[in-house]
Amino acid sequence: MNRADNDDVPALRYEISAIKLPRDGMQLRYEASDSERAALAGQLGIAAVGALKVDLRATPWRRDGVLVEGSIRAQVQQESVVSLEPLDRAVDEPFKAVFVPEGSKLARTAAPSEHELHIDPEGDDPPEVFQGDRIDLGPYIVEALVLALDPYPRAPGESFGAVDTDPDPDAGRRSAFGALSALVPPDGKGGK
Repeated sequence: MNRADNDDVPALRYEISAIKLPRDGMQLRYEASDSERAALAGQLGIAAVGALKVDLRATPWRRDGVLVEGSIRAQVQQESVVSLEPLDRAVDEPFKAVFVPEGSKLARTAAPSEHELHIDPEGDDPPEVFQGDRIDLGPYIVEALVLALDPYPRAPGESFGAVDTDPDPDAGRRSAFGALSALVPPDGKGGK
């Protein structure tokens, strides 16, 4: 199975019930298994996910929604973009998401009209929509982990140095027209 096929299969599934939540909320603790961490590392294109622990709380939100917040902790191994050496990194990322059932007025009011798009970069994200009475938090946990990863990891002190790719650096700069003039015969008469 190639990587493109793996992208369709979620590496992490963690479903919770969205109905009958206690008013003061419900504690959610989750630790990814070895096989889930291996699948997640493959899906993210990193060397390894050594640990993934989630500590969240789900509480009712505006009558029919669910607020899930807490933290995601992980140990990951990425390759340095400079030396390709493995780098172990710790991730400790806050998590917050609001979910509303499909067809909820809250979902419709969160969506912009077809002619306007108002984005508040400092505002909360719009609610996520779920179907049925269960919410799969897996894809949202993976998304938070991806956003917490360094896209260009490197060890302290590593940097890219100047690289000279010119095969003959002492020859000086050559003009493209100079290369073309070498194609013209010395008598200046081209043609046949």
